[in-house]
Amino acid sequence: MSVFNIYLLRHGELVETGVLCGRSDIALSNTGKQQLIEASQGLVDISQCYSSPLIRCRAFAESYCQQVDISLQITADLKEMDFGDWDGQSYQTLWQPQNSTKNAENALTLGDFWQNPWQCQPPNGETMASFTARIDSFWARLLHQFEQTVQKEQQQCRPKNTLVVSHGGVIRYILAKVLGLPIPGVNHMANIDVPYGALIHIQVSIDSNGKAWSKLML
Repeated sequence: MSVFNIYLLRHGELVETGVLCGRSDIALSNTGKQQLIEASQGLVDISQCYSSPLIRCRAFAESYCQQVDISLQITADLKEMDFGDWDGQSYQTLWQPQNSTKNAENALTLGDFWQNPWQCQPPNGETMASFTARIDSFWARLLHQFEQTVQKEQQQCRPKNTLVVSHGGVIRYILAKVLGLPIPGVNHMANIDVPYGALIHIQVSIDSNGKAWSKLML
């Protein structure tokens, strides 16, 4: 059986705090930069790296890949969810109903979304179906790459370590997939905490039939 390792790394703390950051391209604070430096010390023999194009992920990924001399692949599939009109607003504001509007969509709160993200779309934002579909696409391509590697080598292959630099929402959903949580579902949004600078290890095994099996390594 051939084994591959995937390391999911969430970006660090941002220069702007207390706001909802989806598509907003906000840079890391000095603390956030240090969080990623410390997290990366646990990485060994990384052979490829994928990153969200947003600066809070991309800046570190570019620096790390240059340091270890590997190629970086930027993919929009790894971007955080687009929260539409909510993007860049303070959490304090978003937790409160917008009573002044007659538009029921704009009366939604962030709390409504967290309780049922599949039914509560952020105003002018991305649906959960669209968000998860692009992550599914990335994950399927990555596992297919591993399967193809094994088929081509026709032998026990050396573990290939992949770094994925992305966002809290993206990583939560990948964990939900790996853990087999119900999808559509809300458990991964409410019950999985992925702090700034978190480094999560997923191991992928390719069986004798060429099928990929993923598991969370604690």
